[in-house]
Amino acid sequence: MYAYGPVPSRRFGRSVGVSPIPDKTCSYSCVYCQLGRTRHFTVQRQSFFKREEILEDIEKVVHVNEGKIDFITFVGDGEPTLSLDLGFLIRMCKEKFPYRTAVITNGSLFWQEDVRNDLLEADVVNVTMAVSNEQAFHRMHRPHPGIHFKQVQQGILDFASVYKGEIWVEIMLVDTVNTDTESMQALKTQIDALHPARTFVMVPTRPPAEPWVHIPPPEIVMNALSIFGGKNITQPEKGAFGLDEFSSASEAIIETSRRHPLRLSQARTIEAYFADRTLDHLLSAGKLKVIEYQGHKYVLPSEFVFGK
Repeated sequence: MYAYGPVPSRRFGRSVGVSPIPDKTCSYSCVYCQLGRTRHFTVQRQSFFKREEILEDIEKVVHVNEGKIDFITFVGDGEPTLSLDLGFLIRMCKEKFPYRTAVITNGSLFWQEDVRNDLLEADVVNVTMAVSNEQAFHRMHRPHPGIHFKQVQQGILDFASVYKGEIWVEIMLVDTVNTDTESMQALKTQIDALHPARTFVMVPTRPPAEPWVHIPPPEIVMNALSIFGGKNITQPEKGAFGLDEFSSASEAIIETSRRHPLRLSQARTIEAYFADRTLDHLLSAGKLKVIEYQGHKYVLPSEFVFGK
């Protein structure tokens, strides 16, 4: 299943997600990632799947959710620009559907001209910019050895100079990593050079890959908002998940949590939708696990790897 949702997004409203890459395939292994540590670490672009099959899956999800979609969002279970088919899929979605297209990316491959060209037809490119120096870059993102901080920053600038759509910037705050005032002011200067249409200040609201990752204290979040401005999306998302394309509660919970870790209460709501009490069985069978974070219990696939 390549397409899923719609899922409730704090940035994109009702978003049909599209993953054109295998599970947890990425150029970074970010310490705050809600999908755990990267299992397939690469900077090599590939056609991982048949692009016609991905498009068919998008069509199916869109068809059963007509009128309930705000965006078709290419996000992946890692870094979507690793897919060589991304440009084709964006173009076809714009031809076939009336919905806006978006790409959520870490920007790490923007130094490659073909990556920049693939994204030019997207309506929105949402790029992560969270650090202002090399040391924080490595501590926060743990990049593939073939990626360098200045190269990434220049690639994002090069893309912004030619892109006609909307650039949205998300800033993930991790306490003690990128939250001192000097670093945030330096980052603000870098972000301003992009002239983003929207800026989002975020914190790790779902279980992070590493246990030492913490949400900054409220006073630091407020300081960040005063520096960056933009929208505060430091609270968990609200809203229902699109479930019509799933045949069972088991399929819906497993597939949704693979891309969007579920609070236990959300998983129970999915059970109720299908009138099928399957969650406890999935947990006892070892297909899912529960992780506690910030006073909530989250349901995630058992193969996700988190630090201890």
